[in-house]
Amino acid sequence: MAALYIQEAISKEGSRHFTKINLGGNPRLSSKAGVFIGQSLIDNVDHPVTKISFKNCDLGETGVVRIIEASNCNDNVKKINLGLVSDRSLKSIGQLLKNNTSLEKLKFAEHKSKKWTTTHKEMFVQMLKQNKTLKKVSFIPADKNDEEHQGHYMFKKEIQFYVGKIKKNQKSDEETNERSEECSPDHMFKNLLRVLDDKEEHEKMPLRKFFNNTFGNILNDAVFALMKKQMKS
Repeated sequence: MAALYIQEAISKEGSRHFTKINLGGNPRLSSKAGVFIGQSLIDNVDHPVTKISFKNCDLGETGVVRIIEASNCNDNVKKINLGLVSDRSLKSIGQLLKNNTSLEKLKFAEHKSKKWTTTHKEMFVQMLKQNKTLKKVSFIPADKNDEEHQGHYMFKKEIQFYVGKIKKNQKSDEETNERSEECSPDHMFKNLLRVLDDKEEHEKMPLRKFFNNTFGNILNDAVFALMKKQMKS
C-alpha cells in the first residue's frame, strides 16, 4: 500500500513535496513496488526525487528494471539502493545504465538464492566502461566470504577501477570547461571591468600583466592596443 500512496503522490502534476523515498527494510515489498514507483517517476520526469532506497528489499527483476528505467528518464534521481539483486537483475542493470547521464551512486546486494554469474558481472563492468556519471558503486555479497573468493574480489576491484576513471574524467571535463569559460569573451571583459573598477587591485596589477595572466596567448598585442585606444577615447 505504501508504494501505491507514493506512486499517487509522485504522479500528481506539480508534485514537489519530497525528494527522498526510503522503503528499505520492508520484506513485504514485491516487484510491484518498484514498478509502481518507477512508472510514476517516468510519468512525471520533473519530480525532484534525488534518492531512492529499497535496502534489503526484493523487487524482483521487473521492479529493478523499472526503477533503473526511471533513473534514465528522471535526471533528478542521483542515488539508488536497489536492495537484493538477482543474477538476471544484474544483467539488466548492466544493459540499462550504459547511457544513463545522471545517476551518481548505486548500491545493491546479491540475492542469496540467485547468485551472480561471471558472465553478468562482466556485463556490469562493461557498462561502467561506457557510463560517465557513476561516482560510487558498492555491493554486498550474499556470503561475505565470497568478497575475498569466488570472483567477487576481482568484481569489486574492477568496479573501483572503472568508477575511479569516471571520476577522473569528470574532473578533467570540469577543468576543461572552466578554462573554456575563462577564455570566453564575456568572462574576459568582466574581469577587465572588475580590475578597472577596483583601484587598489588595478595599482597592484598593471593592465598588460592582467591580460597576460588571464588570457595567455589568446589575447595578442594587437587586441591589447585596440582596447587601450578605446579606453582613451
